Amino acid sequence: MCMALDACVAASQSAWHMVDQGNYRILSRDALSRWASDGSATLRYSNHVYSFSLQEGGFSSNFGTADIFSCYAHYIYCVVIVQLKYWSVFLPGSIMSPPIVQYVVPKGPTILAGRESVDLPGYDLWLHFVDNVHAFDGSIDIERFHDALASTLQMYPHAAGKLCTTGGRWFIQLTNSGLAVEVEDRKEELSTSFIQGDWVIQDDLSSLLSQLPPDAIIVNGSASLVRFKITSFKDRTCLAVSWHHTLGDAVALCRFMQTLSLFYQRVQPDFSPPTFDKHQYRTPGPSTSSEFLPLMPHLWASYPFDELEAKYAEACEDLANLRWRFHEHHLHALHSMLSVNEENYVSWHDCLTAYIVTLLNRSMPRPIRMVTNVANFRRVEAHYIASNVAGNVIQNIPSGTLPSHMSGIAIAVRESIVRCRDGMFLEDWMAVASDIMLATANAGKSFFFASRPGVMSINSNVAIDWCDAHFGFPDSSSFFTTGSLKFYFRPFKSNPTLHDGTWRPRKGSVDVSMGVPRVLKAKLLVCLALDFETIFYRSP
Repeated sequence: MCMALDACVAASQSAWHMVDQGNYRILSRDALSRWASDGSATLRYSNHVYSFSLQEGGFSSNFGTADIFSCYAHYIYCVVIVQLKYWSVFLPGSIMSPPIVQYVVPKGPTILAGRESVDLPGYDLWLHFVDNVHAFDGSIDIERFHDALASTLQMYPHAAGKLCTTGGRWFIQLTNSGLAVEVEDRKEELSTSFIQGDWVIQDDLSSLLSQLPPDAIIVNGSASLVRFKITSFKDRTCLAVSWHHTLGDAVALCRFMQTLSLFYQRVQPDFSPPTFDKHQYRTPGPSTSSEFLPLMPHLWASYPFDELEAKYAEACEDLANLRWRFHEHHLHALHSMLSVNEENYVSWHDCLTAYIVTLLNRSMPRPIRMVTNVANFRRVEAHYIASNVAGNVIQNIPSGTLPSHMSGIAIAVRESIVRCRDGMFLEDWMAVASDIMLATANAGKSFFFASRPGVMSINSNVAIDWCDAHFGFPDSSSFFTTGSLKFYFRPFKSNPTLHDGTWRPRKGSVDVSMGVPRVLKAKLLVCLALDFETIFYRSP
């Protein structure tokens, strides 16, 4: 039996990338390990090693005859195609079964054409990846996705760059490198084998993600800052994105995905393109640093990069993920109960935070006495804030010591947010945080977000509509992510649910997730169920 292997290799500046074009198929990243500048290549698959080279007189290889070599230009790619035909005895028949990896580069010219780099202030140096999965009940056209991604990268060229540092300066070099798009066909399986119900926060999504190669070097290396994986199941398609946090916060990532979704639907975005001009805060004086450092417990502990994984594994021992869903009428009932005093405005989110604090305090001997709130401040009016910046516009707000009653907690949370959004206070806060983050990164360390006794941390995404990046499937568009730490409270807008073949939206519903000690989870679930029958009871 005769079979064919088609290897496509595309050049983007000094790097070689695998690209799909027409009927040519691509080997996985693991299969095609190297294409040297001298025209030789080594292909590794399983325990087999195959080599081939292009010489002036033709091809030579250790496994068969190459009968086609052609070069041509494409409006996005510069592609060199090598088609190798050989007898199946030389390569295992399963070589085409691994996922196909293709690389996409930005369309040119990009909005940063003429610039060599984007500077990263200290406050941008969150040196880790964010992994998300979008799911739809239809299929994604791969070529159309590639074209949409190339258009999106034209607007967000920093995503196709490399993370670099030299002499204490951090920046993204604008290399216009190809981004990996991994495609896997699992149409014999259901997505329910990998996704637990419709909860936003999942325990494990690793099988749906494009994994970073173990030898990848992110800082001053060649590793990409964004990776994609599209997995086709029998019941739906999953689109995973791994986004390096230096590229921007959740708002920036969501806008990137919304842009990609619109281009895929052949719709021009109606929002303004991003800006990449980052404000450089002044270096704080010793007195300012001393005043603000106690307000930044999330920046107190840092460790070398290679120690963080073990630290987080230790921190997550004996933890369980507590999940619960608050429907819109539950949140209205809670807000009505806690906002009777018109002099003190509180949002329903403040009320939800207060309720969760009191839920914990009723269930364990050591109470929560402080919350820290990750807050986006893009809407604050100040000369140093650009609402459309492709960067990190976040601060971590401490509440101070909380009172014991629920309404007082809600008011304290709201007052802390208002206080920390004062223009002068915020500028000093960011100056100190940026200075600490830059020094930590230059020392080769990253922050360890360990839980502290008596403190609950909040990272809310309820203001972000992740499902809006629906790629033409607005009814079924769902969003999933991971991440659970002790007393780390994460609210998200709920996903739609499937009933008798019809997708139903969950307007106003919120999924909450939090890591809690295993011995405490059952007690908390009993308290939640009782509260929903009493204080939260209201017919929808």
